[in-house]
Amino acid sequence: MNSKKEQSQYLFFLVDSDLYAIEALVASEIVEYSNITKVPIMPSFVKGVTNIRGNIVPVIDMLDRFGLGKTSICDKTSIVVIKYKDDNGIEIQMGILIDEVYAVDDIDKKDTKEKPEFGTKCDKIFISMMGKYEGRYIAILDTQRILDIKELSKV
Repeated sequence: MNSKKEQSQYLFFLVDSDLYAIEALVASEIVEYSNITKVPIMPSFVKGVTNIRGNIVPVIDMLDRFGLGKTSICDKTSIVVIKYKDDNGIEIQMGILIDEVYAVDDIDKKDTKEKPEFGTKCDKIFISMMGKYEGRYIAILDTQRILDIKELSKV
């Protein structure tokens, strides 16, 4: 019998020791933390920009974006480069600063459920759904919402 489960692949990562996930397809690459140049007159969660393979990529501090503090840079700190689509459908590379990459793995569709109305560390507007992974439900983040250029541009 050939029964194919409906699965999606996710990139799991740690932010302040909490496990989160994003759809693996939106991540174009993961790079080691490198120098970030501050950009004036931006919200605090916009760390600045960095050069990744000749491209200038804005970097968002996930912990600060969630309103939970600032990420402490350590050996495992990484930047996940995400393909963000603006309102015109134009793809822009943006980076999110994370503490550590955890895994790339699948979650069965049957193991997902709607986001909760309350009880999460980060604001529910940043969560697209919850997924059961390693016996617990974790937040699967909405990268389009986290990287909303209109909101990032507000000062």
